[in-house]
Amino acid sequence: MEIGSQQRSLQTRPFLREWKRLWSEPLFAIATIILALSIIIFIVAPVFAVLLKSFGIGTGDFTVANYEKFFQTSYYINSLLNSVKAALISTAAVVLLSVVVSLYVTRSQSFVAKTYRGIALLPLVAPPFIFSLSLIILLGRNGVVTQYLNSWFGWEFSIYGFWGVVFAQIIGYFPVGYMLVESTLRTTNTSLEQASQDLGANQWKTIFNITIPLAKSGIIKAGLLVFVMALADFSNPMIIGGGLPFLASDAYLLVVGQQNIEMAAVLGVFLIVPSLLVFIFQTYFLKDTNLETISGESGGNNAPLKGTVKRVITTVTTIFIAFISLMFIMVVLGAFVKIIGINNAFTLEHFSNQTGWDSLYNSIVVSFFGALLAAGLGILQGFLFARKAIPGKKLLEFLTLFGLAVPGTVMGIGYVLIFNGPPFFLTGTVMLLVLNMAFRKIGVGLEAGISKMHQIDTSMEEASQDLGAGPYRTFWSVVLPLLTPAFVAGFVYAFMTAMVSISSVIFLVSPGTNLAATYILNLAEQARIGMASAMSFILIVIVLGCIGLLKILEKKSGVKV
Repeated sequence: MEIGSQQRSLQTRPFLREWKRLWSEPLFAIATIILALSIIIFIVAPVFAVLLKSFGIGTGDFTVANYEKFFQTSYYINSLLNSVKAALISTAAVVLLSVVVSLYVTRSQSFVAKTYRGIALLPLVAPPFIFSLSLIILLGRNGVVTQYLNSWFGWEFSIYGFWGVVFAQIIGYFPVGYMLVESTLRTTNTSLEQASQDLGANQWKTIFNITIPLAKSGIIKAGLLVFVMALADFSNPMIIGGGLPFLASDAYLLVVGQQNIEMAAVLGVFLIVPSLLVFIFQTYFLKDTNLETISGESGGNNAPLKGTVKRVITTVTTIFIAFISLMFIMVVLGAFVKIIGINNAFTLEHFSNQTGWDSLYNSIVVSFFGALLAAGLGILQGFLFARKAIPGKKLLEFLTLFGLAVPGTVMGIGYVLIFNGPPFFLTGTVMLLVLNMAFRKIGVGLEAGISKMHQIDTSMEEASQDLGAGPYRTFWSVVLPLLTPAFVAGFVYAFMTAMVSISSVIFLVSPGTNLAATYILNLAEQARIGMASAMSFILIVIVLGCIGLLKILEKKSGVKV
């Protein structure tokens, strides 16, 4: 008994020591507690609320009847199967295209390669459903291409349905996979490729036996992320799904159309479980495998493509990049003509919609304050985590970053459950939208803060304190100015992504607080293509401006976000 008591005492001592050290600077201790409570309320509680609601807790006794209903209803089973099948196909296509385009871009220094890289990342600046809109303009029942196919060959063709969702997901989520694969290929040890070719292997063999195996961590990460994002895709099935059931869009319809939050919560659980598994796998099992690709002479120039390899990879890359460009061209044309493909007369009338401008104003306000909060709290959290002894620091960091991994649909349902009654009745307010945006993006500010703090030598803070400044004055006068570039970079990124976010906020908007992305989605659902294209065009221009600013800040500050 005495030995066990001593062991427990030894285990609790480090915790108590950290707790006492934290309270030696009371303001930092209070800030840590406020941050921890905020993370619990705005990230953890909504996820748990969805989980508990799926078991009937909150409105009655514990029950698994909702899950039994899910597995006994063919509609929900089809919803699950459609979501999983579309996610698997989209993931396979995105990973394959990411490898091909990355091989082309990383093995050429030409202007064309740099241009292709820029176009490959373009889908990041648009709401995720914008490509459904472009596909409808091109291949819908009265689409530009469809009309030619009908008149020339008599083909009755329509992009609506399962494959329309898949194509939209491939283009929409391609940049996520591409960035991870390209980053890994750029840091591949080029000496191994050179050794392979010196030993007589042709370029195909080198790519399949050396290059791709070395890039496997980036490829696996890309596949997992794209799969989770495609599985949780909410907007594309609504616009181009042709009435087919999908998990995320059905969860939204259950909440908005039928007020059946219990079943929506069950569908949400099927979205959150894969996200949680992927997040844990990437955080704890895949993190260290990057080391195998950045050892030795990594970062050197990759061997240029030659012969058949060059022709095949260049052709596939060019076709895909042209397709992405075409998607954006369709949106721009749709914004400036009366009815694209039918009446192509130039017009600006699509930009004269006052409701659209009001929703754009709301988006800017909500995104601005949401990004301000996300960057500010994230940077403060980064400082505290990097410099202070905080009990449970790893757990808090995990929960903060988990906010980035939770599907927006789940977070939206969770916010409806938590903030639609006392003690936090915030439904229908701008404040709730701001808080939702902020805590979904706070992980970006945290990562930027920790990254910057690792670049700041602690000797500067020690010198300040040796000269008589206390910990708070040192933080205010020395640390905070050095963290400013990270704050601004985090703010711009959070603002940019908040402007095009939709899957979470669509549960929270009210008639007076409608946002641009949700308004565009409504227009697209009503087949008001011209107005939807015009609003999308404005949104894309704003986000492109933010990216330009972000690049300038990254270049000047050296902080990658």
